[in-house]
Amino acid sequence: MGSWDKNLDYITTYELILRKIKALQPPSRCYMIVALIQLRNGSRISESVRAFKTWLMTGYQELHVAVSKKKKPDSRLMIIPKEVEEYRRECLEQSTIDDKTLRERVRWALYYYLKINTHSLRYAYITFLLKEGVNPALVSKLIRHSRLDTLLHYIQLKESDRILREVY
Repeated sequence: MGSWDKNLDYITTYELILRKIKALQPPSRCYMIVALIQLRNGSRISESVRAFKTWLMTGYQELHVAVSKKKKPDSRLMIIPKEVEEYRRECLEQSTIDDKTLRERVRWALYYYLKINTHSLRYAYITFLLKEGVNPALVSKLIRHSRLDTLLHYIQLKESDRILREVY
């Protein structure tokens, strides 16, 4: 693996997490569902936990959650992957766990089963969108970065690493 974001491929990681969800039993399956929500939305783990718990209680596939790390109140649209709908009922008891504990359990499950961290999922999504040609300003809005220069710094780091690897 490479840099701080582990150079995860979005599609490969999505499929890997889906396989784990199918193979595991609750509660580990439920923790991996939170990870899939994070990957699908490029969100922070705290936002994914809020989306997961709201989905468990409402069944809505599209919902708005409060954005973390914002000085002014803000929310973002979160999409629950359709592939996990069948597991909603069996995860219902996870909605009673406090957010901090649930975040820690998701972090543990991701590391234990896949040897990756939650923030790598966020950057796999960002990298995927950029490779697909999505405008960096729009990507910044989607992931709710406060400042475009934060995302541009990330893009420049990735591009400089790519160039360095290709020079002979």
